[in-house]
Amino acid sequence: MRLITFEGIEGVGKSTQISLIIDWLKAKGFTTKLLREPGSTDFGEKIRELLLSKESNISFNTELLLMFAARSEMIKEHLIDSNEDFVLCDRYYHASIAYQGYGRKISLELINYLIEGINCPTPDLTIIYDLDVKLGFERKVNDVIDRIESSGIDFFEDVRKGYQHLADKNNEVEILDASQSIELLSKQTKALIERLF
Repeated sequence: MRLITFEGIEGVGKSTQISLIIDWLKAKGFTTKLLREPGSTDFGEKIRELLLSKESNISFNTELLLMFAARSEMIKEHLIDSNEDFVLCDRYYHASIAYQGYGRKISLELINYLIEGINCPTPDLTIIYDLDVKLGFERKVNDVIDRIESSGIDFFEDVRKGYQHLADKNNEVEILDASQSIELLSKQTKALIERLF
């Protein structure tokens, strides 16, 4: 199994790129599985609903721990003993570092402790799609905004900086300019994944 995770702030086009990559991998004869965070299990989807609901008035620490509860179940059900050639995950633990660490200002030491504590498999490749925050929200102007997306521009500027920092200090993390065309971005994404063949 090769684990590829896709990261970025709102509106960067992750879903579009993931869909193109799955079709491309299948056309090459590889087996694939698509996961999303939070979610991907019955329990995880219930947590997702709580986390994204504007009615959930929860602390930042509760938000973090719920993310890891959902992640733990996803790992148990989908990543341990996976038989697929490629598992693609729409966000993973790098999102906790960027969103809860850099965005919410929760201790990175605590987040890394949780990553190690629940034995998160390390991705073979993490692709961060980088985009100006205001442009990202312009792309989502017609979407319903959830609780986390309602956190404000300054919050997402911090999240973006967190992602950029992760790309700077981790060899398995690559960053791509998401302001490019869908076609060019897909070509660059495929070039990164081909290294894993």
